[in-house]
Amino acid sequence: MAITKQKKIELIDSMTERLSGAKSIVFVNFKALPMTETKMLRRKLSADKIGYFVTKKTLAKRVLSEINAKGDIPELTGELAIAYGDDLLAPARETYAFQTTPREKGSISIMGGIFDGEYKTKEEMMAIAMIPPLQVLRGMFVNLINSPIQRFAIAMGQIAESAGPKAVEEKPVAPIAEAAPEAVEAPVAEAVEVKEEVAVEAPVVEAPAEETPVVAA
Repeated sequence: MAITKQKKIELIDSMTERLSGAKSIVFVNFKALPMTETKMLRRKLSADKIGYFVTKKTLAKRVLSEINAKGDIPELTGELAIAYGDDLLAPARETYAFQTTPREKGSISIMGGIFDGEYKTKEEMMAIAMIPPLQVLRGMFVNLINSPIQRFAIAMGQIAESAGPKAVEEKPVAPIAEAAPEAVEAPVAEAVEVKEEVAVEAPVVEAPAEETPVVAA
């Protein structure tokens, strides 16, 4: 059924409004996809705040020309649908997840897209689709930081177990027994020697002082 000129204008305005503010856009090719599968895909994407609609390639190219994304539009073959959203990763990731889900009839595939204001090829959008969600990346980062600490704690625990409780109890006893005699004996020996030196030298200095005045008289 042919689309009237007025209807085309309305569709172009609607598509422009949807896509102009999107941070990520995915061009999707679908083949013989049953209506039940299409509805399931829409519900899944909508749950993650991702929009999805089917359009004609001629209308899509007119809208994309007004978005002014960098680069060249990738080749669009077959039937075209567009997934879009404010999240940079979610549209590609969720579309790819549905693409890889086994089904009896029909298929969808990523043909390319726009990522952060730049056109991307099919291969580039597939690589973006395989990036884990932010929450998963944070968990991976935390595990990476904690891993060395955990290994260190395990190693210290193994060392403590191999040493045994007996080795821990004997260590403080040895230094206490050796330090006690040294602290008591050292000052006693020095005090005796000082007293003996003073007692011997005192009379030697006074003896010649008494004889000198007797000779002069």
